[in-house]
Amino acid sequence: MEAPKIPSLFGFKSKKPDRFYFEPRYYDERKEKMKKRYERIEREINSASSERTNVTDFKSELRDNWQNNYSRSRVGNQMNKRVIIYIIALMSLAYYILFY
Repeated sequence: MEAPKIPSLFGFKSKKPDRFYFEPRYYDERKEKMKKRYERIEREINSASSERTNVTDFKSELRDNWQNNYSRSRVGNQMNKRVIIYIIALMSLAYYILFY
C-alpha cells in the first residue's frame, strides 16, 4: 500500500534529491617524487654552497631511502632460513652424539 499523496498548496513542490557527482582525481606518486627530486637537484645546482641547508629535504630523502631498501618480509625470510639451518645443524649434531 502506498502512502497518500498530499497535494501541493500554493504551488510549492517538493525538491528532488540532487544527483551524486564524483569527479575522480588521478594521483601519480612516482611522478610527484620525480618532481620533488628534480626541484631539489635544481636547487642544489643553483646554490653556491654544496652543503645541505634544508633539514626537511634531508629527512624526506633519508625516509624514502629507508622505505625502498628495507623490507620486513625480506628480513623475515632471511631470519627463517637462518633458524632452519640452526635446527638442522643441532639435529645432525644430536644424531651424531647419540648414535656414534
